[in-house]
Amino acid sequence: MRKSGFTLLELLIVIAILAILAAAAVVVLNPAELLRRARDSERITDIANTRNALNLYLTTVGTPDLDGSSSCPTNYFTALAQNDTTSSANLNLAALVQTTTGTRVTDGTGWIPVNLNNTAGGSPLSALPVDPRNAVDVCTGGTGQNDCIYYYACSQGSSTYELGANMESTEYGVSGGSDIENTDGGNSTNWYEVGNDPGLNL
Repeated sequence: MRKSGFTLLELLIVIAILAILAAAAVVVLNPAELLRRARDSERITDIANTRNALNLYLTTVGTPDLDGSSSCPTNYFTALAQNDTTSSANLNLAALVQTTTGTRVTDGTGWIPVNLNNTAGGSPLSALPVDPRNAVDVCTGGTGQNDCIYYYACSQGSSTYELGANMESTEYGVSGGSDIENTDGGNSTNWYEVGNDPGLNL
C-alpha cells in the first residue's frame, strides 16, 4: 500500500510561490510608507484638536494671553528638546523657543505658552500633543523639510495664532495624492499650517 504525501519538489514549488507572493505584497503595500501615513494622520488629528482647544480658549476667556511671559511676534514655540537644533525648518530659528521640562502640560508652561486651564470648563486637552517622532532630520517625505516637529506662533495684539506640522509621507506631503501642505492656505508650501491668522504667515 502506497502512502500519499507531498514530494520535496512539490513543497519547494509551494514555498517559492509563497515567497514570491510575500515579496510582491511588501512591494505593493510598502509598510514603511504606511507607517509614515499613520504618523501623518496622527499629526493632522493632533493639530486639529489643538486648534479647536485654542479657538475655544479665545472665545471663552475675557482677556486671552497667547504668549505667557514670552513674546509672540518674535518667537516660535516647539516641544523639541533644547539639545536638538532645527536644520531645515523655515522658521525664525534664532527665535525658536524650545521646551524640555513639562512639555505637555496645559497650564501655560508647556510648549504652547497658553494657559488652556482657564478655558470655561477647564482645558479641552488633557495634555499638549507632540509630534510622533519629535526630532530633527528624521522625516524623509518629499518636502525637503526634515524636521518632525509641531510649532506654534502667535500675535498677541490681534489674538491670532498659527500651528504647524511637517508631513512625513509622500501621500500627505507636497504634490502627494492628499497633499495638505501645499493646499492649506498658509505661506509655506512645505508645512501643514492651521490657525486663525489670516494668510497663516506668522
